[in-house]
Formats: sequence, structure tokens, C-alpha cells
Amino acid sequence: MPTVPGYTHTPGHHCGSTALRNLLGFHGAEISEEMAFGLGAGACFYYVALEDASPTRWFNGRTARLEETFGELTGAALELRTFDEDDDGAWEAARAEVDAGQPVLLLTDLYYLDHYGNSAHFPGHAVVLAGYDEEFAHLSDTGFEELQATTRLEDLDRARHSSHPAYPLAGHMFTASGSVSQEQLRAAIPAAIERAAQAMVASEFGEFSGIGAVERLANEAGSWPEVTEDWQWCARFGYQVIERRGTGGGAFRLMYSRFLEEAGRPEAPLAAEAAARWTDLAGAFHAASESDEADPALWHDVDAAAKKVAEAESRLWTALA
Repeated sequence: MPTVPGYTHTPGHHCGSTALRNLLGFHGAEISEEMAFGLGAGACFYYVALEDASPTRWFNGRTARLEETFGELTGAALELRTFDEDDDGAWEAARAEVDAGQPVLLLTDLYYLDHYGNSAHFPGHAVVLAGYDEEFAHLSDTGFEELQATTRLEDLDRARHSSHPAYPLAGHMFTASGSVSQEQLRAAIPAAIERAAQAMVASEFGEFSGIGAVERLANEAGSWPEVTEDWQWCARFGYQVIERRGTGGGAFRLMYSRFLEEAGRPEAPLAAEAAARWTDLAGAFHAASESDEADPALWHDVDAAAKKVAEAESRLWTALA
């Protein structure tokens, strides 16, 4: 059973930053998960309506390309490779890394990872492949205390080639090589903060990301029951992607506040305040999702909480920009 000698799985809050932290730790660069998240310009925001998907209202508080951005900003020797769905090379390439004693970071849709039980599609979920046997991949995954060895190799392939419209995947895998120092990584802090702030205040995707998307969520969330039939699932999913799905709490803003604090930045309390407002919105979404009928009072609470989120986000990113 091939495994990577010396690889240590240390649990974390968020998939991408945990995977990056553990991958870099294997290569001798010990940093916090929060630092890994911040150096990838991790905090961002996307909000889209996907009428042919479930839920139809989808948002996320993290950048879409944390791992790529981390490599670009820090100069860490991370190599991204992608593979067509009908290309058997995706598994062969990942297996070859493990056979050579190297862990490999994979992007997946966790719907197809058997240790999650096919709950809901969530593309872009990062895991580290640290071993395998004839049937199962041995995956280092976020908050689990030990390697997970229940996902069949064919299901891993499906996870790596998910076509979910929020983030289509093409066998994305990252490998690291060479030495990376903490000094090299910390030198990238200013550029990483600037990248995150610019993505929020001057988004290239208009109203679909950044502050514009936050403001659109603030204007629309309270009226979801009027415009979409799956409003209950949208509300429950909204609660989950703010508080539960590997965000570290507060739509990733709590993790980002700790990164800013570790970086010595005075804006850290603004990020913590934004996290608190996101947590309030999560609570309002959760309460609204518990009712089988759309309760106007509960959706008024959603509307009010979403508007406070927009105000807090504006203060944070204006200050950082």
C-alpha cells in the first residue's frame, strides 16, 4: 500500500488552507493555516443565481483560486496540472507523485467523496492525496483527525472532474518542489493583502463578485421566497457556507482577521467585525430555513442582517484598499 513517508495530517478549519499548510509543512515551511489562507488572498466573495442547479442561490466567501494565487504571490514552487475527463493521465499523474514519496494536492467536488456521504455539490474542495490501495484513496482532509480511506478511486476521479457550473474541474492537481522558507512567504504579505482588497473593491466580475456581489446579496436575500421555489434550501445552504462548510466561521472573515493580526495589520478588528455580522446573517438564514412556510418576520431578519454585512464589508475592504 503506497503511502508518503513523513507526511503529517494536521486538521484545520478550511480545506484549501489546511491542504496548503500541510503540503508546505512536508517541504519544511511551517506556517499557520491562517497565514496560508491570507497569502492566497483567500477572503473574497461570489454570489450567483443558478436556476438549473441546487441551490439556485449560491455564494461563497473565498477566492476561487486560492492555491494558484498562493503560488503566484509567494513564489512557492507549486505546479498546477489539469487533465481532460477522458484522459486517464489524471490518476496516473497523482499516483506517480505518491509512488515517488510526494504528497499531491487535489481539487474535488466533495459530493463524490464517500466520507461525506453525497450530501451536496461543493466544487473546489482541496484534499491531499497521501496514499492509496487497490480500491481506495487515502486523503488528508481538513477537520478529520486522520487520513480518510473510504473514497473509491473511481469516485475520486469523478470528484476531480465535476462539471458543476459554480466551479468546473479538470483533474486539478498541485505539487510542490524545492525549498520554501518562512521569510520568503512572509515577504508576500503586502501583495497578498493588496490582491484580496482589489478583488473586493474593483472586481473584474462586476456584480457577481466583490463588494458589488455583497451589496446585491444584501438587496436580494430577504426576497428569496418571492423569486425562487427552493428558498428553504437556499437559506439552509447560506447558513452552511457562512458557518459550517470549512469557513472557520463568519464566511472566512474570522480566519482572515487572524491572518491580519498575525501580519500586524490594524484592520484585523474590522475583519473580526465583518465575521460577526456574517455569523448574524447565518443565524437568520438558519431560522428562516427551519420554517416550512416563508415567515415574513424571519425573512425581514435576513434582510436586515444582510444589509449589516454589506456595511461591515465595505468598511473592511475600503480600509484595506
